Amino acid sequence: MAPVPLLASGADVHLATIRVPEMNMVHTLNMLHLKVVPDDRRERTREAKRLRILHAAGAVIDRESLAGVTMQAVADQLDCAVGTLYTAFDSKAALLAALQAEAVGTLEESYRTARAGWLEHLDAEAVEPELGVLVELAAYGGFVAAAGVVFRDEVALVRALLGEAAATAAPLDRESAREQLPVVHRLLDPPTARLADAVALEVQRAGDPTARALVWVSSLYGVLRLERLAPLDRHLFRTTALARALTEDLLVGWGASRPDVEVASTWVEQLAARGPLAPPPV
Repeated sequence: MAPVPLLASGADVHLATIRVPEMNMVHTLNMLHLKVVPDDRRERTREAKRLRILHAAGAVIDRESLAGVTMQAVADQLDCAVGTLYTAFDSKAALLAALQAEAVGTLEESYRTARAGWLEHLDAEAVEPELGVLVELAAYGGFVAAAGVVFRDEVALVRALLGEAAATAAPLDRESAREQLPVVHRLLDPPTARLADAVALEVQRAGDPTARALVWVSSLYGVLRLERLAPLDRHLFRTTALARALTEDLLVGWGASRPDVEVASTWVEQLAARGPLAPPPV
């Protein structure tokens, strides 16, 4: 390659004005890279620590039930100092809120898997939308009852979320309550959507679907608590039948026809025969 001729001093100035910005731009990009990579790595490290703590808390629940979850018990499970937990969660309430969010997520996945099968069957059978929405509502009641057997730990966490542990646990502070509120809304989203569909199709009277979902869901999870009395009278305290009766009565109370609701419950029996109403999430 021929040598590049030397430039005059004026050209040297011009060359400098071209090269310096290029060098600055490369330097800036390198600085950005150095800044982003460590931050991203720290975030992954924090998330990994958080997941290890949640996994340890889950192990404590498996061994001692929800009542056995304390910060010390979780620290012992991890073989670490209690202070390590507080670097990820400000309090036991915050840890429980995270566990409840994980539980609701598991139930969401199970419901989505189940509902996909329900819709496929209803579409194949050309069920009319008005009846179909009642079948979905009745099936949701069956899903919660089945989840009480399949997802016992998750259901225990949801019951605590809905207030079951309020008498024995310290009252939530405002910050912890704000953390739990989005989890409650996630829990209510599926039944709220189906109840809104029922009103839109004029299967039920107009009303606030979120308020109805809250009444229904909290009642369903309360019914599941009766399972502990089953040894006294397995017919009276059969939670599946109680959840079905509760769901049917509420749907009728909100304006659905009793005969239509009974037909919908019969369809749910068909769905249950085709596969579990609360399947493991895929």
